[in-house]
Amino acid sequence: MNEDFKKIFKEVPEFLSILGFKKAYYDVDQDSWNVEFLPTKSLTHSDGTILQGGFVTGMMDASMAQFIMYQSKGKDLPLTLDIDVKFLKPCSPDIKVIASSSIVKKGKSIAFTRCELHQNDSLIAVSSATNKLINL
Repeated sequence: MNEDFKKIFKEVPEFLSILGFKKAYYDVDQDSWNVEFLPTKSLTHSDGTILQGGFVTGMMDASMAQFIMYQSKGKDLPLTLDIDVKFLKPCSPDIKVIASSSIVKKGKSIAFTRCELHQNDSLIAVSSATNKLINL
């Protein structure tokens, strides 16, 4: 577990392990939060060749939520009110996936985020979300 991720969690939540979580980190140059996954064949349909869309959505949702938590130093717990995902290309198992998230706007109780998902340097999905912020 890397240092940026440790600022949010003491240990990797089980659902992230299921999704194939490897590491998460803040990219200062891009002002983005990047989460790397290595999804397995167990998350696929279509004879084990394409990840099921709900798992792809989960990777993106987790990345956007983690960025809010990272920026607030763990003081804000984001609850996803809505998420919109556009699947541009299939996501394959056993190949690294990077979810790169940014915060579009953050108020006192609502945050708007977006995420791009890349695999093999190719954009495979984009998403945006609205999050209710619960102050811890």
